[in-house]
Amino acid sequence: MNAFLRLLFVSVLITTGMFTSAQEREYPRKYNLAKEKGRTKNTVKGGTVNLNLPFFEDFSSNTWNWANENVYVNAHFPMNPPTIGVATFDGLNALGYAYDFEDPYTYGAADTLTSLGFNLGLFNTNSNVYLSFFYEAGGLGNAPELEDSLILEFYSPFGAGQWTQVWSSNGSEPIDNFNQVFIPVNEPIYLLDGFKFRFVNFATLSGEYDLWHLDYISLDSNVDPSNVVFDEVSQQYNYHTLLNEYSAMPWSHFKSNPSSFMASSFPAKQRNLGNDENIVTGFSITNFLNNTQAFNAVDLNTALNANSSFTRNLSLSGYVYPTTPEPTTGFVDFTIRTFINPTDAHLENDTAAFIQHFHNYYAYDDGSSEKAYAVSASGANVAMKFRSEIADTLLGIYVHWIPFGFDVSNQTFLLRAWNDGGSQPGSEIGENYTYQYPHYWQDGYNTWTYYAYDSPQAVDGNFYVGWVQSGEVELPVGLDKNTDFNPTKLFYNLGFGTNWSSSSIQGTVMIRPVLKSGIDSWVGTNEIASAQEIESFPNPVHSELIITGLSSNASYTLSLYDFNGSLLQSNYITGAATTQLNLENVSAGLYLLRIQDVHGSCKTIKVVKL
Repeated sequence: MNAFLRLLFVSVLITTGMFTSAQEREYPRKYNLAKEKGRTKNTVKGGTVNLNLPFFEDFSSNTWNWANENVYVNAHFPMNPPTIGVATFDGLNALGYAYDFEDPYTYGAADTLTSLGFNLGLFNTNSNVYLSFFYEAGGLGNAPELEDSLILEFYSPFGAGQWTQVWSSNGSEPIDNFNQVFIPVNEPIYLLDGFKFRFVNFATLSGEYDLWHLDYISLDSNVDPSNVVFDEVSQQYNYHTLLNEYSAMPWSHFKSNPSSFMASSFPAKQRNLGNDENIVTGFSITNFLNNTQAFNAVDLNTALNANSSFTRNLSLSGYVYPTTPEPTTGFVDFTIRTFINPTDAHLENDTAAFIQHFHNYYAYDDGSSEKAYAVSASGANVAMKFRSEIADTLLGIYVHWIPFGFDVSNQTFLLRAWNDGGSQPGSEIGENYTYQYPHYWQDGYNTWTYYAYDSPQAVDGNFYVGWVQSGEVELPVGLDKNTDFNPTKLFYNLGFGTNWSSSSIQGTVMIRPVLKSGIDSWVGTNEIASAQEIESFPNPVHSELIITGLSSNASYTLSLYDFNGSLLQSNYITGAATTQLNLENVSAGLYLLRIQDVHGSCKTIKVVKL
């Protein structure tokens, strides 16, 4: 179905009430045109010396042995991966931004993963050189459709050199299972010094669409695909919390009753690709304050684990995060590492780790968005329930916006906070009239935007945070599919006079309330740390506004608004201490210039245009 007919079909379903999730939706909504565009230019890395065999990569370590970095290496998108860490292909570039956000229907080659060169001149057609890999379509993200594909190409350095497609898969694959593929490298044109291979996905280029995941890539000789025996036991995922509900909370709140917030155990998900093993699983907890190990333990595995995935529930044995020494900043982090000890082929995938944050916000999500959530009604409200364990001051919220189809950064919403109404949001807390806008960062995946309430508000016990959107255009916010707090914590209504409903979308919407938490020096509330150094001149200005005092090691978004809250222009800059804003085509009047860094901190300057 072409893009126009598909859009028309979806519109008819919504207006006739046949689309059951038309008012509360899990994204993405997909529009494809089966047309290929040229490949995106990639960043080339690595030296000129070609590698020797064997080659192995399972994306479990921080080393990078590839010629480019368009893919997203992560451990939260795949379902049942061979080992921890995969390379994900989608419609976003390496900066986590849509390849083409101007046209929601655009389609073509997206991510590319290109190997460095290999010296295969030492082998012949009888050397049984094979490239093998595991792949999965979709996982927890958006699954590719039939017209989408993942392809593999080989490069021959013979003559002028050329790329040839040798394998492909379309969107008919299962979304929850990895398949292994063996591709022979036995033609003379490839058995030369300078052979390369690359994977490319064809996808919708306007968001996080059409995902593929690669894992456990190997290039070696003397391979018999019919008789492969794995010697591999691996972690599969990083867990995200030792708390019984939250993934993060303010340190001052945790200290009020530490043991009540701790879980009794946590899961370690592992996979054995080979024969039965006697696997010993251990974990350690390290305090960032003094870099000391706070706790460690081991746990023996059950038998009969060959060729299987399994979960170990590791007991904390009553462990509680220590509340001493006291941090001077009000922030505390702990690193939790889970490890297994078999002596197998690849030790780098035997460890999983996460950081437990105690900062000045609450969070249910694990920090990663696999899909997105939105409501589609003018005046619709979205509210997430939290509990302030001590009396505190609500300053603002963090929100993770995710690119899906349409750039909605020109749409407006108003922040809201609500008291507890029993089983749903109650009366509003304070008044908020400042127009806010969704923001898309270009600093990688899973970035957050901070929004300050018009004035700080007192909270104690249960409260709700969220927004009311101005129009019916959907505002896609990150949806974490590895946790599931929406059914009990997320509420929405469809405008003035309508009732609140609890969410029916599985997952956790990525909204986090920020509290004062006894921290006097936190600058994220409304000011950039170096805001006193940022200046603009001339002001009043005729054409070019010069902005100085920026950090050359940081990235910023400069957004110009009129006093009706309309966004007039937005510019993204990075690596510059000074920049210029062209206002020649802006009408005379009074404007607000918001300078925001990647952490959500911002400075607002009044600009007079003559």
